[in-house]
Amino acid sequence: MQAKQIVPRIGLEATTAKIEGTRGKLKRLVERGWLDEDAPGRFTLDRHVRGADRVNSR
Repeated sequence: MQAKQIVPRIGLEATTAKIEGTRGKLKRLVERGWLDEDAPGRFTLDRHVRGADRVNSR
């Protein structure tokens, strides 16, 4: 997903400031291993995180 798609879904106004702020936070989550950035600006859950969710959901 892109930041501009995430912002309204988390209840924020879809302004440039909110989108850019969210994008920065998503980039930090990529650095910490929670998200992957498959293409510039496109974020997905990290494969390891997705696998951990399946293990913990038993």
